[in-house]
Amino acid sequence: MTDSESAYSTMLAVKEMGYTCVQLAGGLDVLTLTGDAAMRAGLKIIGFLVNMEICEECGAELFALGKKYGIEDIGISSAIKTGAEAHALAQRANKFATAARQKGFSFSYHNHASEFIRAESGEVLMDILIREFAGVDLCPDTYWLQYGGVDVVDFLEKNAHRVKILHLKDLKMTAGGQAYAPLGVGNINLPAVLRLAKGRGIRHLVVEQDVCDGDPLDSVKISFE
Repeated sequence: MTDSESAYSTMLAVKEMGYTCVQLAGGLDVLTLTGDAAMRAGLKIIGFLVNMEICEECGAELFALGKKYGIEDIGISSAIKTGAEAHALAQRANKFATAARQKGFSFSYHNHASEFIRAESGEVLMDILIREFAGVDLCPDTYWLQYGGVDVVDFLEKNAHRVKILHLKDLKMTAGGQAYAPLGVGNINLPAVLRLAKGRGIRHLVVEQDVCDGDPLDSVKISFE
């Protein structure tokens, strides 16, 4: 099976489970491969998730691909670990956010856990980003919020006005520590998260699971159900 046929069969399986949209991640080649497959399967593509370097170095190509697939949002993630890195990233993100808005896209930031490190000043890196972002939305991840020691519902309640896309991922405890899990299998208070998302008008809920115990499509199906 070719890469394009494999991507299409995966997208079709996701569509048949009941999902209606996808967010794509990767470099331009992967976005094109998976974007064509999603369109062919009848899935709406709501956005891309890349990194700051791709935005800065391939912005024109990224915008053109976004127009081709009719996406709403371009997002980034990072691995910042210091206050200086947070300040620098905010400046770079703000500059690209302006360009993205001029092309008709929103621009968002997807967190992991390192954003909840405390800087030398004592301030949490995520708080620096939230304060200094201008025109940059948030794309929070429930797993990484809880992993980072944050009250997930409280964080979303405070920042829902800046969230269009929310990543749903569960966290389970094992003898070896914290691990990824399909929705409903772990310990995150997902019913409260879903009620908040609906009540506050968060537009898109995106299921994500970095590592699965078995077939990833089985985990995707459990999460949908």
